[in-house]
Amino acid sequence: MASPIASCLICSRTTSRKYCEYHHKSYDKLASEYETWKRALGEMSWEDYLRKLLELQETGSSIKDVIEKELGIP
Repeated sequence: MASPIASCLICSRTTSRKYCEYHHKSYDKLASEYETWKRALGEMSWEDYLRKLLELQETGSSIKDVIEKELGIP
């Protein structure tokens, strides 16, 4: 059975997941780097990690879009 077609929660591109291909890659990058950040900076919650990245000027716009959606920031 095929996956249901939906829209990306951020950009409305067609997807079968929560996020489109582009925003899903950004989410995967966030998730994969979380453990690295925790090892380097000590224990931190997922939300604290996202908020810290959101403050950084170097964080790209696609990553920031995902962070804002994950944190429920309109």
